[in-house]
Amino acid sequence: MREQQIVGAGLSGMVAAMNLAREGYQVTVRERRQTIGGLTNLPGLEGRIINIGDGSPIDLERMKAYTGIDFAPVAVPLKSCRNHVYGRQFDLTFYEGVPTYLVERGPRPTSIDVYLYELALAQGVQFSFGDTVSDFESLPPDTIIATGLFGESWSELEVPHLPVYGYLAMGEIDEEDAKVVIYFDEYTRDYAFYSQVNGCRGACLFSRGKPLGVEVKDRFRNQLADNEGIEFDHWDAVSIGALPVATWRNPRLFAKNYILSGTLSGSMDPFLLFGVHGALVSGKIAALAVRDHQAGLQEFKRVNKYYLQGYLIALAYQKMPLWLLQRITWTGIRNYPWLAPLMKTRVFKMLPGFARI
Repeated sequence: MREQQIVGAGLSGMVAAMNLAREGYQVTVRERRQTIGGLTNLPGLEGRIINIGDGSPIDLERMKAYTGIDFAPVAVPLKSCRNHVYGRQFDLTFYEGVPTYLVERGPRPTSIDVYLYELALAQGVQFSFGDTVSDFESLPPDTIIATGLFGESWSELEVPHLPVYGYLAMGEIDEEDAKVVIYFDEYTRDYAFYSQVNGCRGACLFSRGKPLGVEVKDRFRNQLADNEGIEFDHWDAVSIGALPVATWRNPRLFAKNYILSGTLSGSMDPFLLFGVHGALVSGKIAALAVRDHQAGLQEFKRVNKYYLQGYLIALAYQKMPLWLLQRITWTGIRNYPWLAPLMKTRVFKMLPGFARI
């Protein structure tokens, strides 16, 4: 029986582990935290747990057929979203032809992380917790590296990346319903959001490439309180990690002697930074690459076909004059109800593998 190591017990790492276990591999997943979704050493959140909702359009039936995993038990439907866009409010009901879901990230039984962990255990996957990889050269060839936003992998494997900075607040709420509120405002060329799912809630304000001042956090905090009646007792300034959006050539399946998966591989929408869909798809591709490098590479290129287009859109968005950006964004969101049925899945074609799996 061939042994296979995977570094990182995130979404893509566990999808890869289960697919390889089904093929008869003896799989060990090495995770630096002590438990699934456990305490983090993320700067600004040292010793705390990240428990927050993460959203993405997903065709659950296609994803099940592609990965061999049924995500329906932990995918909570999201029917609408409130958007505050440069001082204007838009309440959008999502087009039913492109289903959107929230998944909970963290250590609770209702999270997608714990769900995948339990499935992986049932399929014989072994986990080594508290196992930090400090010497990448000691890893066997074709080890899958799936360390997500965090860690030293970016520099060690020479993967281009941008640091991400921001503010994060988390807590609990009595409501079980899924809810998302998004803010596009002049304080960042990215965005800020609030999400709640399964009784956990969180708010995040972030910027790729440069830190945000405390006055920016205070503005977003006050907007949430004034517009939505949402308040948190505590906000943390955090170095969120890194994003694979430094160059148009960021997506890569291989680095040195290793196979990359998830965020590290660049399997992410470079514009709005949706990461869940790409993580799940790339886990399957990483497992394929273990068995056949060329087949894995061909599939990786196919599902990331529109990365360049998304990168160029994101670059234009970052550089655009604010007055023009406001008008384009207002027009796009205002016309979403009739544009979405016309464009259908093409709206999200920049998500790795969306409508292509």
